[in-house]
Order: sequence, then C-alpha cells, then structure tokens
Amino acid sequence: MKSKDGSDILTFLCTIVIIGVLIYIIYLFIGSNNKLNINEVKDVKTDFNQNINNSNKVNVEKEIIYEEIEIASFTSTLYDNEENRVFNITKACQSLNGVVIEPGQEFSFNDTIGPMGEENGYLKATGFDSQGKLIQVSAGGMCQVSSTLYNVALLANLEITERHPHSRRVYYVPADKDATVYYGSLDLKFINNTDEKIKITAENDNYSVTIKMYKLKQSN
Repeated sequence: MKSKDGSDILTFLCTIVIIGVLIYIIYLFIGSNNKLNINEVKDVKTDFNQNINNSNKVNVEKEIIYEEIEIASFTSTLYDNEENRVFNITKACQSLNGVVIEPGQEFSFNDTIGPMGEENGYLKATGFDSQGKLIQVSAGGMCQVSSTLYNVALLANLEITERHPHSRRVYYVPADKDATVYYGSLDLKFINNTDEKIKITAENDNYSVTIKMYKLKQSN
C-alpha cells in the first residue's frame, strides 16, 4: 500500500515531465517558424537582387552610344548688335541648340522655335517689312539665326523644302543665301535625307552666330 506522500511526489514528477514535454514541443514549433521566416526573407532578398540585376541588364542593353561627327558649320557676323536683337538671337539659339533630326524627318524652324511674339518672351528690335523698310518688329534678329542655319543645311547637302528670301539684301550671309521667317506664314524647312541622326548646335555672342551640324554615328 502506497503512502500519500509517495503518491503526491509521483503526481508532481509526472506534472513536471508533462510541462517539460509541452515546453519542448513549443520550442520546436517556434524554431521551425523562425527558420521558415528566415528562408522566406532570403528568398525575397534573392528575388529583389535578381530584379535589380535584370533591370540593370535591360538599361545597359538599351543604352546606345553615338559618336558626333561634324558635317557642316557656318558663322554669321552681327553687324547690328542692338541689345534687344542680341537677346532675341540668344533665345532662338537656346531653343535650337541640341535639336536632333531623325533620318527622313522634316525639320521646321518655326515649329522648333515656336511663336515669336512678345507674349513668348521675345523683344522688339530692328527688322524689315515686306517692302524692305526698316521697322521695329517682335523677335527682330530671328532671321539671322534662320539664315545661318540655312547655310549650314546647304553645306550639309540636306534637301531644302521651304525657304524665303528677305525683301532686301542682308549682309550677314552671302547674297541669295538668306532665309527669312515669320511664324505662321514664312518658314525654313529641310529634310534629313541621310541614313543617320543629325544634331544641331547653336551659339552666339555679341559679335557672331555659329551653327553646326553633327552626324550621330552609333559607335557600339
């Protein structure tokens, strides 16, 4: 016959064993979940790195390097360097500088420069009316930029599709090689009749306007 004290000790020991087993089971369960979470994080990180690498590969594949080869250049002299006139010329050169013409594309001076009114930031300066009379016109001096560009296009052997002479002789370009423009009616247009892109650069100071054309040849 067992004593009451012995029964109590046995019950206590069984309880301790059961609690220990439960704690061990809980430990195994938590450890398993932690391993799973770590593996999931590793998988996500791996996928993220792969996506970045794939993205970088796509960007590298899309990057095309071009070699700029000068094909034509022309400089015209500013015989009239009135402040407003120089301002208008500078503004036009900034709009023209860096323009790229695709093979077969028709270039339009007016579409590139945009409206030439005072509401668009241009100033009044000396220009010609249709009778050759000197008057103050909005964007006066613009025609020196278009005429300089016209000569560059001729030197580059591009196909001229629209060009209009001034109502009187201008002396910043050779005779009969000027090109007047008036937004909405008179434009200078030519086609890039080459097989490669053409880039235009334009710059000026108080004494001259220089425009160049470069052939963009793919080098990779």
